[in-house]
Amino acid sequence: MNHPLHRRLAASVPALALFAGLGLVPSGARAADEVVATTVGEIVVTAEKRGEKTLDVPMALTALKGDQLTRSGDFRLEDFVGKVPGLQMIGVGGFGSQLVIRGLTTGSLSVNSSVATYVDETPYTSNGSVGLSDFVTPNLDPYDMQRIEVLRGPQGTLYGANALGGLLKYVTNAPDPSHFAASADAGFSAVDGGGAGYNLHGMVNLPLGDKLALRVVGYDNRYPGFINDPSRGLTNINTAFAGGGRVSLLYRPTDSLSVRLTASYQRRSFRDFGAEIVQPFTLQPAQGARVKESLIGNPGHVENQIYNLTIDDRLSFGRLISSTSYTRYDSSLLSDASTLYSPILNPIFASIFGTYVNYGLALPQPAYNHDVTQEIRLASLPGKTLEWQVGGYFADQAGKLNQYTYPIDPASKQILYAFPINTGGFFFRSSYREYAGFANADWHITPTFDIAAGGRYSHNDQTYHEQGFGLLGGSANFGTPSSEGVFTFSTDARWHVTPGVMLYARVAEGFVPGGPNDVIPTANSPIPVTFQSSTTLNYEGGVKGSLDHGRLVAELSVFDIEWRRIQLSAAFNGETAVVNGGGARSQGVEWNLAFAPVAGLTLDFNGAYTDAHLTTDTPASVNGFAGDRLPDTPRWSTSVSADYQHRLFGLCDGFAGVAWRHTGARLSDFDFTGGRQTAPAFDIVDLKAGVETGRWTVTAFVKNVGDSVAINYLSAQTLSGGYGVQSANLYQPRTFGLSFSVTY
Repeated sequence: MNHPLHRRLAASVPALALFAGLGLVPSGARAADEVVATTVGEIVVTAEKRGEKTLDVPMALTALKGDQLTRSGDFRLEDFVGKVPGLQMIGVGGFGSQLVIRGLTTGSLSVNSSVATYVDETPYTSNGSVGLSDFVTPNLDPYDMQRIEVLRGPQGTLYGANALGGLLKYVTNAPDPSHFAASADAGFSAVDGGGAGYNLHGMVNLPLGDKLALRVVGYDNRYPGFINDPSRGLTNINTAFAGGGRVSLLYRPTDSLSVRLTASYQRRSFRDFGAEIVQPFTLQPAQGARVKESLIGNPGHVENQIYNLTIDDRLSFGRLISSTSYTRYDSSLLSDASTLYSPILNPIFASIFGTYVNYGLALPQPAYNHDVTQEIRLASLPGKTLEWQVGGYFADQAGKLNQYTYPIDPASKQILYAFPINTGGFFFRSSYREYAGFANADWHITPTFDIAAGGRYSHNDQTYHEQGFGLLGGSANFGTPSSEGVFTFSTDARWHVTPGVMLYARVAEGFVPGGPNDVIPTANSPIPVTFQSSTTLNYEGGVKGSLDHGRLVAELSVFDIEWRRIQLSAAFNGETAVVNGGGARSQGVEWNLAFAPVAGLTLDFNGAYTDAHLTTDTPASVNGFAGDRLPDTPRWSTSVSADYQHRLFGLCDGFAGVAWRHTGARLSDFDFTGGRQTAPAFDIVDLKAGVETGRWTVTAFVKNVGDSVAINYLSAQTLSGGYGVQSANLYQPRTFGLSFSVTY
């Protein structure tokens, strides 16, 4: 995590022609990006803020259907992230996860998230290190969601800040005034050699007349732990919980006007991280398999609140949409930072007390972030020769992060809150205000060929204030403002070679905002008072099409992304700050294939090749050089699945499925010692089978059948960086489960 205290102490197209010649035909086709679907059918998405079939959208995207995620028991990002080409995640655990698309990340110390997140019409992405932008991604339970859209490549024109590499969008089911509906799902799971868990979900859709409806969703999940701490006599310390719900009210007084009010809440809590302590380079367990010993636990919780009012008015000349949102993020994390920071503090304690005591160090970190946003956009009616869209956007965000430090008595393993010396810490405060305007137009030159172009100008004003106290914080008390404007554009061309196949080309930009630095401004300091926005320029070409009346659907995209003015945490004369540290490039190929060879059987094959590397050297303390691979991104990742459904008798159907995903080797973060670790490639196989009889469904599943030791992320635990012991965050080992669901 890119916390200021952490930084201070640590420093101290041939294939296209082939598809075009296939003579692909139109159908009610299944989209290739329904990677978990068991039936053939096409999804309508809102990637360009208007409804379009996936095969008509001129960009690489994946849409995951919510009901299929539920059937597979995929209720967390880590359960399905490997099924989306080019999408990776850093830091599996209760506290938070950073999403990465097409390799655009500098690792766990990224200043801003490079993937924007939306929930329906609500943006949910903070800005800057105080806002914990790189870990605030809402890991929402997808129960009763219509779909999850993943847009690959920069999306700065329509979605603004933080869509540097792409976008993840949760799309919830709206209330339906036409009929009553209800559903429930209950499941139980157990990790082989670990703990047990459960999941409970429910939904009720209540018509309140023919123009008004209420939809309520609730859930409570326990995710089984599998990491032990023998030193404290504890097992399954990484058991985690997630509970919450969503309430949505829809009022449709006329066929052309709708008003929707939605409120959602989720709390995720955990006893400890799902990490194993391993030796450097060999990555063999240092304390034992599935063992992480520490003086104290590392518990915490994360709360997400989202409130939105969307008004959709279909006028005679266009469609007017207003979206007003309030989001709030609260978190609390207690970390045992002994191995990292005790070597710094214990000599200081020895000089004060006259004797050396090997104290540990506890680091409590409560954080809070809230955001008010307003977007208004007007779009032309569909079916016109020239379709257009114009809009305005406003955001007002405030964040705070407190960091305290307390010694730990190594004998009693108790935090010494009454320690005679105030070891101190820091209070950080920030604000972010943004105004933006955007417009795009799509000119249908012929019935089969069109071109589109758009632009967005964003201006933000920010403030940063830091106050220190005690031994570590001293008398630090300063504030820094910043102000910046950013323009991004996008353009694309589509050619429907036949009614069933489309070739497209796209050029688009994305950005993450700059901001004020967390250093005391001085006239002679080499550290800039502010840092600039970072931008990407994406060149992309692709083909999408359906063959044999929709039995085969294929998508292929190639891309080349230039990443400019990368934001990095670097050290200068013993002090760390954010700087713009050069450039990088990401090139690759992504594909989706879906095939239904016989009735009831669906085969899926998708994957990506990504070559993401630096094009210039970083500052010396970052220790990155031109040609070095960017962190935490595999060159190869792929997923293959087969799903079969067959009538057994009467109204009873049986179904079964198998899914295999492969993630290639990845390099850890850039390290000042030069000792970057290599997280090995891993393969995970999941199985499921069940029966459904109209309303009832029973599913049995086994996840990670081969009990693969799959490392998601590696981080150094000592000041020796890559040459010291490492913390290896692990995906869940072999897990058995059974679920029951009913619909009305």
